[in-house]
Amino acid sequence: MVDAPIRIENRAQLIYLLTEAAELEHGISCCYMFAAFGIKSDVNEGVTEEQLAIIRRWRGTIIQIAIQEMVHLSLACNLLTAVGGAPHLHRPNMPSSLKAYPPSFRLELAPFCRETLESFVFVERPQDEDDGTSGGPLGSAFLPQNKLSDIFSSERQYQTVGHLYKGIEDGLRYLSQKLGEEQLFLGPPQAQIADAYFSLPGLFPVTGLESDIAAIEGIVEQGEGARGDTKDSHHGRFVAMLEEYDQLLKDDPQFEPGRPVLRNPYAIIPTDIVDREEANLIEDPLSADVCNLFDGCYELMMQIMGRLLLHTEESEEQLIQLSDITVAMMMDVISPLGVALTTLPAGPSHKGLTAGPSFRASREMHALPHQAAAWSYFAERLRELSAYCGFLQTPAALSPVLIKVRQSLAQYARQLSDG
Repeated sequence: MVDAPIRIENRAQLIYLLTEAAELEHGISCCYMFAAFGIKSDVNEGVTEEQLAIIRRWRGTIIQIAIQEMVHLSLACNLLTAVGGAPHLHRPNMPSSLKAYPPSFRLELAPFCRETLESFVFVERPQDEDDGTSGGPLGSAFLPQNKLSDIFSSERQYQTVGHLYKGIEDGLRYLSQKLGEEQLFLGPPQAQIADAYFSLPGLFPVTGLESDIAAIEGIVEQGEGARGDTKDSHHGRFVAMLEEYDQLLKDDPQFEPGRPVLRNPYAIIPTDIVDREEANLIEDPLSADVCNLFDGCYELMMQIMGRLLLHTEESEEQLIQLSDITVAMMMDVISPLGVALTTLPAGPSHKGLTAGPSFRASREMHALPHQAAAWSYFAERLRELSAYCGFLQTPAALSPVLIKVRQSLAQYARQLSDG
């Protein structure tokens, strides 16, 4: 069945779909991190040394892919800025409603297991090579119309990430001809970010149609793979992981590489979740407190990253400072808290299951527009989160994690106050 072309007739619809692409990249990255945090890390968890070496490698691969999805989010934000939009960091909480995206993209926070790995393969699957969506420089999505049918932006149906980006690419080509390239790319290039800040290949400013198309092609090739060569893509790597998983199951039918993590766990279930019966409340008081700490830290990290994406007044040194703190928070705060949560009990109604990070998105998860106010807010919030760590009555096994997190948050606050 040939995928229907995605029609983009104006800048507003282009911004709408780029915003949706940013949401998907963000949400998919969180799904990958959630699964990776719950992968076992010790032979005492019921795996052999040989199995442990393999699943540790899997964890590293999934984290790397999750980081690349954040690069895709950054590129989508660069594309938004380039065409006159704004960086977009918000997304639906998970499980996402069937109404949020097309049916192929129902995102949820699931523990690492074979079923979850299959879902990753499905999300990253390549678009049909003969999809029929391209018909010359404008593509078949732009057929003659008697009237402008898309004056108010609305959702589009797509089957894969590649299908969505193909529609965006066709829209860029069409609008470049309709408006002129200079008029289409009217956003300030200096407001975008490049790999100089994150040392990640493939992240670059978008300044015109050529670099715009290069950004889209890079996202698609890294996700589903170039035509005829998917081995090193996200899809290819997940497929190889699944094949290795099946071999391990064949050798040991009791093989379980993931902890029994609660699906879609929340300390407080967000009101925007439509399928509330599929979100699970963490009942253990300490686990709920650590989950709230994680969510607060994750939201703040995304806001700091958002300021980097939206910067207008910062010096080069300040931009490097923002990027350094974003990376440090991911390594020294988000990752250890996320892993720790998957070792804590979920509560009496979830016997035998552990808690997990919610990656909860509140209305505050957006880029702060005013430099002085944003930096003051970041430092204030870092101090609050650091102090919160000290209020938690933690068991001995968790204390080293919280002490390190508390010290790190306080250090970032001092760095921003001095900057």
